[in-house]
Amino acid sequence: MAALGMCLLTTVAASACGGSSNTATSSSSGGAPTTTVQVMMYPGQTYRLPVLIADQQGYLAKAGIKLTTVPQPANITGTQGLTATKSDIGIVATGTLGQGFQAGADVRLFCGGIKVLQTSLMVANDSKLPATDSGSSPQDVLKSLSGKKIGIQTPVGSGLALVFQSALDNAGVTGYTLVNVGTSETVVAAALKNGSLDAAQANPTATEQLLTTKTAKRIIYMPDGPPEYKNYYGSGWIASAAWLKANPKLAAGFCSSLNQALSYIGDNANASNVNSVLQKDTGITADVADLVRKTDFRDFDTKLDTATLDATFQAYTKLGIFKPTPVVDSKSVVEPF
Repeated sequence: MAALGMCLLTTVAASACGGSSNTATSSSSGGAPTTTVQVMMYPGQTYRLPVLIADQQGYLAKAGIKLTTVPQPANITGTQGLTATKSDIGIVATGTLGQGFQAGADVRLFCGGIKVLQTSLMVANDSKLPATDSGSSPQDVLKSLSGKKIGIQTPVGSGLALVFQSALDNAGVTGYTLVNVGTSETVVAAALKNGSLDAAQANPTATEQLLTTKTAKRIIYMPDGPPEYKNYYGSGWIASAAWLKANPKLAAGFCSSLNQALSYIGDNANASNVNSVLQKDTGITADVADLVRKTDFRDFDTKLDTATLDATFQAYTKLGIFKPTPVVDSKSVVEPF
């Protein structure tokens, strides 16, 4: 979820944003011409898998797309990174999307990605805190965190930290302390084991690594509990408004290809190949890859529910993640294909 351009910020021509840098080439199979589309993604993230499968299985080629990828810079936002890397498509969190729009980025969310905030709360293996897997309710799990020290992945006061704090406050949790420990599963495991943290956030693939190595256990998958995680939209695929206007068939083809890839990933007959692609791309072990495949992609969906998005935008405005104006809503930042 941390994977949330200067020409985008100044709303200049699409050519400077990579939109007109696409080149038509002959298909390697001798079929219809394809157009090169550059996609920006963070290395080693599970959200990359549908794109890689769509490319491997030829879905993108059938949609007229020749895929090139580029790493997303870690020191700037996703909307800025889209321009900095001269990419056509990238993926950002809804918070980043709205903040980029309010800063002047002329980008649109055009294809769905992860429809929830995929966060788990982990504890030490000998922790006595209740867990949903043991039959406790999400409400009881959260309330048990009163007075506890909790590790979070982003700085205190950041957008995702405010969402987490809202979930705790609305569940009646009091006296807790938030500590930014980052996203490393080794740091989280050590902090939980030595008792410097009572609980800590983890996202894929760190969650699966902690579970398969049995260095920590999960007390709740947050989208199974508080509405801030169940009902708020996570992240999706963006492009500049100019690129989308110039390339509607490519945008629709990209989204359709990801949908086909998600069906492929969900078919157990393809488990061996999917796990192999995951291992090669992320460097995780076979058992971690298998758990990721089985669990993480249930929350991926290419459809864009504008009602859910608008509810998310309104909540983020109330939390102070977005400014009151210009208003962030589906009319201003969403263009489904």
